Amino acid sequence: MSSQKRKAEPNSDAKLFPIFVKKTKQDPDASSSTSGQASSSSNSQSASSNDAAQLALPEFARLIDFSSVETAEEITIRLRNISQALLHDFHFVARKADGKETEFKVLEAEFYLQIETIHEDPFTHGSEEQKLSGRWYFHRAPRRSEDSTRSATSLTAYRTGSRKGMDLTFGGPLLPALAQRFAPAKVQDSETVPSASTGTADSKISVPSPKQLLKGGILIRTLRQLGPGGKVISGPSLLVDQILSVSGASSIEELVEQKWEGNISAFLSDDPKESPPTCLYLKAVDPPKRTTPKIYYSPRIGLDLSHPGTTGPSVLPLHPRIRYLVRPYRFFVQPDLLTANGRAHTFLGVLQSKIEDQVKTTTMDAALAKTFLSSEICKLTGLKENTAAKYLAEYKAGRVAGVSVIEAQIGPKGKGAAGSPATYLKLMGALSKLL
Repeated sequence: MSSQKRKAEPNSDAKLFPIFVKKTKQDPDASSSTSGQASSSSNSQSASSNDAAQLALPEFARLIDFSSVETAEEITIRLRNISQALLHDFHFVARKADGKETEFKVLEAEFYLQIETIHEDPFTHGSEEQKLSGRWYFHRAPRRSEDSTRSATSLTAYRTGSRKGMDLTFGGPLLPALAQRFAPAKVQDSETVPSASTGTADSKISVPSPKQLLKGGILIRTLRQLGPGGKVISGPSLLVDQILSVSGASSIEELVEQKWEGNISAFLSDDPKESPPTCLYLKAVDPPKRTTPKIYYSPRIGLDLSHPGTTGPSVLPLHPRIRYLVRPYRFFVQPDLLTANGRAHTFLGVLQSKIEDQVKTTTMDAALAKTFLSSEICKLTGLKENTAAKYLAEYKAGRVAGVSVIEAQIGPKGKGAAGSPATYLKLMGALSKLL
């Protein structure tokens, strides 16, 4: 990627994950927050951005199509609204051929998105399935990419074993049939296109020319199975195993090619005859059952700076792997339930939500020095207080050490940094000082 293209992207990697910093008229209570909401109650029903109007399926379908997006600000708005919709407004339903359905609520997911010149995230798979929105994409086996600004995947083989994963694709256009089905009446007359903020139509906006690079996926990391027991399935691979199990399939190939008959759409057809007997689809939550727990945001799990082509912090503009590593593109609720993976990442997301108000009136380091932080984070995450205190100390140590910590993680020597809480938090602390 050229430096000219990178200039089109704003520096949105600052100390407090300001993807959701800017206040808008539609969201008057929004603050400089990683959570994108003002309420601190886990079940708040107040009029904050966390309680945005519920989206219907047509609105959501238009929202995930980024074909008309032209600016980073539009991306920011859409990512916030998509995260709120997936965590608050929709469930996943797995249906078997015998009619039995298993319903799931999303607790944790991550954004990966590539849009040429304005959002070229190097950690995005960029698979063929990700070219169209509103589909289920099971992760393909990775291929070595010599280009440090791009990832590459197999065109045929799915990932197996403990490396499986499933995305809801977004970014690219919808399948033509879905686009027509969910288009407002005026769009069908070429008078309007979906707006960036709600997915609804704004009049007299022309459709831009197709983008050469427009792919994305929302990696689903944790689901809670509804019903007796409320089983939590945490981790992308275990989650895929559960989808296979409740669908009566022994492999991804069997599920996609036989059970689903090759239909990977996440939207159930209006005509029952057009959807396979076994399928996985999005279902709008009944308004009386809709809850709005606090949403937290953190960097994504499992990413590092180990690609041999990654350049260090002295090279400007900063390499996209450095810039995108810190983006708060993981979104989650109920952090106390997310104990299987990424506890340091969860800690970081909750930490940022606890100090977001304080940094408006004081420095970041002064906010981090508050004595109540560790105990408050423990209450929300279930971490032991000595663990939380250690995590906080590592993060603060990284801020003090600065660039030397980052340099130590550039290239192959940084492989696996995300798996070590101490190393990872020190790195994130250093990056918070740099960016």
